Amino acid sequence: MNKKKKLNKSGYPDEAIKTLARCFYPSMVEFFNSKEGQREYEEWLKEQETLNTAPIAA
Repeated sequence: MNKKKKLNKSGYPDEAIKTLARCFYPSMVEFFNSKEGQREYEEWLKEQETLNTAPIAA
């Protein structure tokens, strides 16, 4: 009797989340495949690299 753990802890029904994902996904793919999307992604990667290498203030 394997029960799946509930991953959705948002309070919104799974079906509502899936419906939103189906609506947003095509636009997101189109954006990230565009030149502007690629440029923004590269900028984000550089920011993440900077954040990950910066010393943590104690």
